Amino acid sequence: MGLGIVIEVNGQTEAELAQAVRVEVTESMGAATAFKLFYHIDIEEGDLPLLVDSRLDPGSEITVLVPVESGAHCLVKGPVTGQRIHLQHGGAGSTLEVQGKDNSITMDREAKSQVWEGLTDSEAVSAISGYYGFVPDVEATSAGHYSDKHALIQRSSDLGFVQQLARRNGCLFWLSCDAYGVQTAHFKRPPLDAPGALELIINLASPNIETLELEWDVEQPTSVEALQLDLNTLADIDGTVSQSPQPLLAANGLESITGDTRSRFLTAPADDAGDLQARGEGALIESNWFIRARCTTTLELLGDLVRAHSVITVRGAGSRHSGSYWVKQSQHIIDSVSHRMNVELLRNAWE
Repeated sequence: MGLGIVIEVNGQTEAELAQAVRVEVTESMGAATAFKLFYHIDIEEGDLPLLVDSRLDPGSEITVLVPVESGAHCLVKGPVTGQRIHLQHGGAGSTLEVQGKDNSITMDREAKSQVWEGLTDSEAVSAISGYYGFVPDVEATSAGHYSDKHALIQRSSDLGFVQQLARRNGCLFWLSCDAYGVQTAHFKRPPLDAPGALELIINLASPNIETLELEWDVEQPTSVEALQLDLNTLADIDGTVSQSPQPLLAANGLESITGDTRSRFLTAPADDAGDLQARGEGALIESNWFIRARCTTTLELLGDLVRAHSVITVRGAGSRHSGSYWVKQSQHIIDSVSHRMNVELLRNAWE
C-alpha cells in the first residue's frame, strides 16, 4: 500500500521512491525542517542497488508533498545530507534511512567575513535571502548600522548570521515551500494575530486527539531594563521594555497572572534606542511562552495538516486552557497505516 504522498527528486516525480516504508518530516521553530525516508533493502544478484541509487546521493533535492482536501502541502524541500544503513545477513530486515534537511542548510556551508553598512538588519536579511533564490518575507526592523556609528559585522555563515539577527530582533527565521516548489524565507516575529483555522478537540463531540499534556511555569521575566551610553553624543540610550510587544493568545498574560514585577537587566552593545529596545523585546517574546502543550493527531482525524509556525485552536481543555496556541513543532510520521502528527504547542496567556 502506498503512503498517499508524492516524492520529487530534483523536480521530477519519483513514484518508486514514494513506496517507502515510512517517511518522517519534523518542522521545528528555530531549526531547519528535517526529513527521513525509510526503505527496505533488497538484495539482487548479491548487490545492493538502493545504496548506489543516484536519486538518493548527496545533494539530491528531495521534495515531499502531501495532497489533502485543501490542496497539496509541501512538507519539505531540500538536499540529502546522509544515510543510515542496517544490513541483516540474507537481506531480510535490511533497511536504509535517507536523511536530509530543507534548503536553509545551503546557507550554512560557507563561513563569511563581511561588513554590512548603511542598512537595517531586515535589509541585510532580504539581501541574503534573495542571493539564495528565496522569496523574502521579511518584517522591517528598526536597528540601523551606519558609518558614523558601527557597521554590522558578519563573521559566520549566512544562516548563522541571519539566525543571530533574528534573535536580536525577537524574530524567527524559517523556510516554507509551496506546491509549485517556490521557497519563501520568513524573517518575522511570530504572527500570533493570524486566525487559527484548525481545531484540536478533546472531551467534546467529534474529538480528534486522545490526550493533551499541558504544563506551565510563571517564573519568567515580564519586563527588561536596558540602558547604554551613546559613544558619539554621550547621551543615555534607554531601551527599557515594560511588557512583551507580542499579541496575547488569551485574555490574561504573564504579567497580569503574576501580579508583580519580574524584571531582567539586558546588557548588550547598541548604537540607538531602536536597536537596544528590539533586543529587549526579543528577550521578552522568548520568555513569555510560559505554557507548553503536546498532543498527537492524524490526517484522517483532522482532515488537514498541522504546520509549524502557525496558530491553532484547542477546544475541550477547560475554560482556562482552551483557545489559541502557537505551533512550535509538528512531526509528521507517514506509513501505510496512517499519517500521524506529534504536535508541540506554546502559549503566552490563558483565559
